[in-house]
Amino acid sequence: MNIKRLIKSAVASSVGWPLASRVVRAPGVTVLMYHRVPSPGTPFDGCEVGLFREQMQWLKRHCQPIRPEQLLPQANAPRSGRPPVLVTFDDGYRDYFDNAYPILKALEIPAVVFLATSFMDNGGMIWTDEVTWAVAHAPAHQFRLPWAEDAVFDFSVPHERARFRDQAKLHLKGIPDAERQEKLSRLMARLGISGEQSRIDRQMLSWDEVRASLDLTTYGGHSHTHPIMSQLDDDALEIEVRTCRDRIQAETGQSPKYFAYPNGRLQDFNDATKRVLNRHGFELAFSTVLGSNGAAMDPMAIKRIHNGNSASDMACLIAGITRA
Repeated sequence: MNIKRLIKSAVASSVGWPLASRVVRAPGVTVLMYHRVPSPGTPFDGCEVGLFREQMQWLKRHCQPIRPEQLLPQANAPRSGRPPVLVTFDDGYRDYFDNAYPILKALEIPAVVFLATSFMDNGGMIWTDEVTWAVAHAPAHQFRLPWAEDAVFDFSVPHERARFRDQAKLHLKGIPDAERQEKLSRLMARLGISGEQSRIDRQMLSWDEVRASLDLTTYGGHSHTHPIMSQLDDDALEIEVRTCRDRIQAETGQSPKYFAYPNGRLQDFNDATKRVLNRHGFELAFSTVLGSNGAAMDPMAIKRIHNGNSASDMACLIAGITRA
């Protein structure tokens, strides 16, 4: 076992954690961010169900899992031996209900799931997943990005597929939404996998699954069609937020108060986004910016941390030890 692994194991241990929690960790609330919790062998990345169970068992033993309405009071509370942690999931994937929710229920850990409502109503995949699926299933030919014809990617080499996928997503996230839709359509046509894509199993939660898990799950908004919010014009921004809110309220009987920005970087939302969210009743909004949340937090730009590759990774992240 190398030095880094020893440090991480020591921090996560029953002896090391109380010291790390009281001395190293900053006061405030940690918000954990998950997306998928897949079973082994599924085509998309995520925190596999066995690892998720290990992490939640550690969390239950050493931390104080909280509900979202407790976030602001806990952010202003003094540091405690059992730090408050909120568990969140973006997008609304089906494996939340199949894999994550049973583990959370057994351990009595509440969670927030942010729903991209269009895909629950209409099926299909979030556009970033479409790109991942398309690149993974495209034939082993040479491809060029439609907007960057000079670069050639050889799909017979696995890392070239990954590089193509990552460059495509990065470009599409940084342009106005109407342009993004047009370029995404050109990209999918070039990759030529629409038939394969149509046969993929349902990826997102159903509304019945949402209602069946309301005892422990708070459902929030994640937009309607998962655009980058800062890339929308005023009318499109209004439609995305209002439609998402209305669909959740109609299906659950509860008006959502919490929102997570798609992609969630600082450049992916702005003051206009926050104003529209406030106008439609959203009280807290979650970014993907790394950090914990103390008394000086912006309730409309809440920081989160990724879950890590092990329970000890997660413990170090909650403690604020990011270089172990």
